[in-house]
Amino acid sequence: MTPTTVTLLLLLGGAPAGNESSAEGNTATKATACHDDDARQLGGHTFQFPILQQSAFVTTHVGLREGVARYDVPDLPVGRLGTTDVLLTGVQQSVDLGLAFTDWLGVAGFARGTVITGANARSLLVDGATVELVGQAGAIVRVWRNEGSGTQLSLRGNFGYQDGSEVTVLPLVRGILNNPLLTVEDVVQGGIGEFILVPRTETSVNGGAFLAQALGRTFSLQASANGEYAWREREPFDVATGARVTQKTHAARVNLTAALTADFASLGVPVALIGEYLFSTGEETEVGLPDRTLRSSTVALGVYYSGRPNLQVGLGAATTLNAAPRIGLGEEGQPLESGDPTLSYAQLILRYIW
Repeated sequence: MTPTTVTLLLLLGGAPAGNESSAEGNTATKATACHDDDARQLGGHTFQFPILQQSAFVTTHVGLREGVARYDVPDLPVGRLGTTDVLLTGVQQSVDLGLAFTDWLGVAGFARGTVITGANARSLLVDGATVELVGQAGAIVRVWRNEGSGTQLSLRGNFGYQDGSEVTVLPLVRGILNNPLLTVEDVVQGGIGEFILVPRTETSVNGGAFLAQALGRTFSLQASANGEYAWREREPFDVATGARVTQKTHAARVNLTAALTADFASLGVPVALIGEYLFSTGEETEVGLPDRTLRSSTVALGVYYSGRPNLQVGLGAATTLNAAPRIGLGEEGQPLESGDPTLSYAQLILRYIW
């Protein structure tokens, strides 16, 4: 467990007890608890934050998510060697924040760091590693809330930015083999060493509608529909010109998500289960390839402690089926797609809501 997680746990559980004889202190505590209950409660049901979508609630919160991932890429083209299966593993840490200005208007955002690398020597040689930092921030507006029916509808809009680098080993090896007269000094000091790091960035905007519907005290449904447009830049090294070239691509995506929750706190068991499904579709461009249609399905399951309405802590796991293929190189150096990858990941989730 990282120091940031330990610190947040201490903040959540280590606050000193107040003077029980102080009427003013007790009154303030009750008022705060009431506010916590109201923030995510409809029809007597307290909603949990899903994994695969943002929520319809305007909250002030801070959260941490720590995860590990497994990424299987079948049939990745690797030039004259044909194709090979690649296994990547990764670690990820995210911090998310929310600030409610009123009960109907707020802002929210997150920052995430990810490291993905080949899980064995072959995968590391073929697909290298990736390091990236992602940030996103935006506003949420509650447009409708009905206590009687247990319904809330909100709109969100976000701006995102991603900065990272690919660590590529195979292009460097190819460059050395194509020029057997190279020395160690040539590789270290010359331009061929530029093959190793490939900078890449992505700027995106997204927005959509988010629904929360209580189905009694035990069950609830959360759903969303949002669209996203992303601009990407990648700067690989071109040995012919001895400089980096900028490759610009873009992607348009539509995400449809649903999450069904069963919270047994009302039955005396402080455990909540969330089953989620995400369908994504859209279109993106790739250098040297025709525009391709994106279509993937993701399923997730979360298990959370629900004994405190202002605290969310639990474990979640998700698997993405038929994700977007990776781009490899054919026998003539032309870009070719892999088979459909499978991405699986698990997270420890800790979030405090004021």
